[in-house]
Amino acid sequence: MQFAESYHHQKTGLVIKPLDTDKTSLPEPGYLLEKLAAHGYIVLRDFEHSISCFSELVRQTSSRISLDPARTFDGDTAQKVDAGYDKIGLHCENGNSPFWPDLCWFYCQDAPAYGSQTTVCDGKQVYDHMSDAQKAIFLEQDIVYTRQVEEQKWQRFAFHALAGQADAPSCIEEIQLDHLLRLTEQSGSSEIRLNEDHSIQYSFRTPAIRKSHVNADEKYNFANSIFGPSTHYEKPVITFTDGTSIPEALLAQMEQLCETFTYEVNWQEGDIVMIDNTRVMHGRRKIEDKNRTIFNALSYL
Repeated sequence: MQFAESYHHQKTGLVIKPLDTDKTSLPEPGYLLEKLAAHGYIVLRDFEHSISCFSELVRQTSSRISLDPARTFDGDTAQKVDAGYDKIGLHCENGNSPFWPDLCWFYCQDAPAYGSQTTVCDGKQVYDHMSDAQKAIFLEQDIVYTRQVEEQKWQRFAFHALAGQADAPSCIEEIQLDHLLRLTEQSGSSEIRLNEDHSIQYSFRTPAIRKSHVNADEKYNFANSIFGPSTHYEKPVITFTDGTSIPEALLAQMEQLCETFTYEVNWQEGDIVMIDNTRVMHGRRKIEDKNRTIFNALSYL
């Protein structure tokens, strides 16, 4: 099958459409990952679409599926985007937790009639325009996110993540802290403590400027969640590793710089957006048309 390719905005992102209208099945995973590595995010438009087609594409392109335990599932892959109606700042999905997926996906089942755009910001483009002083500050120290998560949410996440393993618990009620710790023991980047009410407190350490997992050649991307939302969760405390806060003036500078390179996805029905979640941040404008229906999926290469 042949595809039409064009930049999403100037030389950022890629829009892919089918050339043959009689053959509108979605592209193969290998082709998509090659284009994603080059462009950071992809918009698939005018293809045959359904929630089942979207979920199948995610599964075919991924080694495993992640989730946000505060969202509602549609099947075993997609989750409905239901985080209120307010504007949401730029962030990497789950980028403030030890469970940071490589890929972030969106599927538009019902497009908004106006407004309500999803936003994207390529962290490579941001890094290339940062001052030397800004780069030095963020490269000198990692950042740390610390927050509390309720028992039901962390248990649900662990139950889903362990599904299919030989010794996986048979029900959510059997999930213990050790199961969650098993999922983080490889990274060495987090500390998790069980509270008296069985909620947890975690601290997650990560660079604010990081390399892409999709394209190994992209080593410097300002991709993080320091501006991001806390819908459904307690707002995290964000510091440098030495415990100091990120200066407000620096945050304001970076937010302004990121906004300069933030572009809008004006949703059309059936659009699928595939994002390198280790390079490109996303957010959204205020939802003005509440009849829009967007699904999200998270996965690993």
